[in-house]
Amino acid sequence: MRTIRWFLPLFSVALVGCGLRVPDIQELGDRIEGQRLVQAILFNITCELREAFNEVRESNPRGTFLDSWGIQTTLTLTHDEKGTIAPGASWTPLSPVEAVFKLGAGVTFSSDATRTNVINSYYLVSDLKNTACSEPRGGPFLLQSNLKLAEWLFIAVSASMTNSVNFKTTALVKTADVLQHQVKFTVETSGTLNPQWVLSRVTVNPDGTTLFSANRTRTHDLVITMGPADPKVVAAVTRSGRTIKVAGPSRQAADIHFSALVATGIQSALRNGLRR
Repeated sequence: MRTIRWFLPLFSVALVGCGLRVPDIQELGDRIEGQRLVQAILFNITCELREAFNEVRESNPRGTFLDSWGIQTTLTLTHDEKGTIAPGASWTPLSPVEAVFKLGAGVTFSSDATRTNVINSYYLVSDLKNTACSEPRGGPFLLQSNLKLAEWLFIAVSASMTNSVNFKTTALVKTADVLQHQVKFTVETSGTLNPQWVLSRVTVNPDGTTLFSANRTRTHDLVITMGPADPKVVAAVTRSGRTIKVAGPSRQAADIHFSALVATGIQSALRNGLRR
């Protein structure tokens, strides 16, 4: 029985960090690496918005319906870590009792920790008009890659030009025109350990099942909603006393954006529930 005494504490220590603490954003390194990862993702999103709308403007010098629109983005980073220990042991007494009696025992330890971070922002297409990326963008995976936003914008503009859909808003008619682009990456890594010890009277993990498992799931979700900017402009006063105007999304665009976030949250909850 002494074997079991040191066996359980040993694997309890191995479980530390797999669901017993708040997960890190970065895969390796310190929190500086986490900051660099988030900054790289945000830089890529902003840069892609600028390039996509500039490409549309260059292809349509006379302008498009997008010129008076706004862009609302929500970036959700979810990191989930789970660790499980399921030690088992069987004890067999000395002969001849061993032929009729055997003792087995098992215990399961499980822990799960989830971290969710959200960054929400709003742009006017006119603010992106004369800006461009000053340095190369891109990264190895997830939202650092090409988000295909320009491709979706050109499809929408082409549909408008062929009158397949009407995105033009007049002073007499208020429309609920909205474009939405959503990108989601889910990466899951896991590891298991299945050791077995056979001693004179004690067998640890006799069935050879998973003794220790660790799982880490990263979900990076980006929702981009584009729609007419709210004609009601809010005036704000800076510290210097200068008055500036701040626009917001239209009610329809804000509602559709919120609906997409709710749907994403429900999907994530269902997926995590089924995985457990």
